[in-house]
Amino acid sequence: MRVAACYSTIAACVPYLTLKALWLAGDPVGAADAAGAAQLVDTRHVVGDAVTAGMELVAVVLVVALTHRWGRRLPAWLVLAPIWVGTGLLAPIAVGVPLGLLAQAFAGGSPAPLGNGSQGWLYVVADGGFIVQAVGLSICFLGYVHDRWPRLSSMRITHLPAAGRRERRVAAGAAVVAAGFAATTVGWAVTDGPGWGGPAGFETVTQRAFLLVNGVLVLGAAIGVPALLGRRGTGRLVAPLAVVWVGTSVTVLSGPTHVAVSHQGQPGPVLVAAASLATASGLILTALAARCVRASRSQAPPNDDVDRGPVIHRLRSQQRTEQGDQA
Repeated sequence: MRVAACYSTIAACVPYLTLKALWLAGDPVGAADAAGAAQLVDTRHVVGDAVTAGMELVAVVLVVALTHRWGRRLPAWLVLAPIWVGTGLLAPIAVGVPLGLLAQAFAGGSPAPLGNGSQGWLYVVADGGFIVQAVGLSICFLGYVHDRWPRLSSMRITHLPAAGRRERRVAAGAAVVAAGFAATTVGWAVTDGPGWGGPAGFETVTQRAFLLVNGVLVLGAAIGVPALLGRRGTGRLVAPLAVVWVGTSVTVLSGPTHVAVSHQGQPGPVLVAAASLATASGLILTALAARCVRASRSQAPPNDDVDRGPVIHRLRSQQRTEQGDQA
């Protein structure tokens, strides 16, 4: 499954990389009119194309490293940092676009924005490729984590170290800021976003669903990190850690993303201020969560007893089988 996901992800990168190469070469493929063709060669788009093409190449190398054995010998930060950034960029698209298309089917109209100089099929190629990449990278990353850190799946919230009062206060403050940005993003999605200082160009139901999902994921970080530091609950650590992982990455990356993709690259002061606050609060929450999880590696017992139930069940079944053979 991981090998299939790996090469499916690479295949999904090819159309987007091809478009970027053509645009950087001066080919106006996909432009709806002369104005759209002119936009493809301005400085903003050329720089953006070069950066995003480089990110796609990183995704190709990353998914190969997540799939093959040599990737486990890489430094942890060299793997975790790019996959965390990729999560922040791809998660709102992978969740928001399918939900938006479903809502668009009931609301009617085109899911692609009109009058922005691009043909509609470009959004199918780009967003479709991003969704496949998100699924493929997730499958490969989960398998990689299971192989490299097998104890993580058996750890419980109680294995986390007790956070200090100062850390909890800082997390609470950053969470309030992140929650405010989440509420603002949801407000942009359900109202006139540009009229309230939101990113321009998000007009269709599908695009608004993207903003809505973005806000919900940011809210996950605002709730999840304080809960993690407070060791709330006794269940397994995997689920809340996944919420924190996705939430913090989206919180940090969503602000710059909104600024970058805002119509014609002219974000208003409200959007810039909100994006800056979101990024700062997201970085704080990320640092606190990472410190907590890293410290838990020394707190957890060497042989966690949380998974002994299935082991004992297998041993007893084996004993019964042996006794039956002897009888």
